[in-house]
Amino acid sequence: MSAPAIRCAGLGKSFGGAAVLRDLSLTVGHGELLGLVGPNGAGKSTLLRLLLGLVSRDAGELSVLGLDPARDAVAIAARTGYLPGETGVYLQMTGAQFLAFCRGFHPRRDDARERRLADAFALPLAGKVRSYSAGMKQKLALLATLAPDLDLYLLDEPDRALDASMRMTLRDELRAMKAAGKTIVLSSHHLFEIESLADRLVFFWQGALLAADDVAAARARLRRRPRLRLQPGASLPAGARELRREPDDTLVVETDGDPMAWLRSVPDGVVEGAEIGVPRLDDLYDALFADLGKAGSR
Repeated sequence: MSAPAIRCAGLGKSFGGAAVLRDLSLTVGHGELLGLVGPNGAGKSTLLRLLLGLVSRDAGELSVLGLDPARDAVAIAARTGYLPGETGVYLQMTGAQFLAFCRGFHPRRDDARERRLADAFALPLAGKVRSYSAGMKQKLALLATLAPDLDLYLLDEPDRALDASMRMTLRDELRAMKAAGKTIVLSSHHLFEIESLADRLVFFWQGALLAADDVAAARARLRRRPRLRLQPGASLPAGARELRREPDDTLVVETDGDPMAWLRSVPDGVVEGAEIGVPRLDDLYDALFADLGKAGSR
């Protein structure tokens, strides 16, 4: 059996005596799209840099495409597309010059993907990059990163500075790449996009991965929190507490017992619509990291 695309075992990294990654173990299969979720400073970007050998690990074992980044960083980079969280493009170049420069590192292209992205992004490639907006620079960096035909793509906040329509374009392209067997690891703060794309999510907190049991327990708690729309003028019936009211007047509530049993007990004409048993990623994120943040501040 071939080695996984990525394997980390007991990975550790510190900067200035502060631990950034702590005993991190993770395996990513070939053709998998893995989503990294967690607050800023949790270690997601450091992990991506370690995978490429841009920084060296202090502890543990690491294999990327069957190679060790400590010894084979150049060989890994030749097979990997990397988009850093802080997009860096050469301002003195035109867009076309920048793409030609990047093509020198990865000459093997997916011509169809490159054309789709170029058409969708509609960048003024004859213009200097210094004249581009933040969103245009991000699209240029994405085009340079995704057009090559590679084995692995490491994308740190790829939807940064993109509007909703461009995020949808990116999501569709990443989905097509996954279907073509590409291995993708990405982080994003747009939780709906990452949830809709990823085969699997891992949650970072202070340099470590949250245990699967903790995530499962949080999901179970959220299943007791229905989302409701009440009929105009109706009050929330007894047996449930309002946790949050969203801008469209949807209520997120917590029931004393089984939410389905509570909903069946509600008189007709009170609830207009309900969503039960489908924890959304943004709610899971809040439940996990708000509780951890409170515990860490005590």
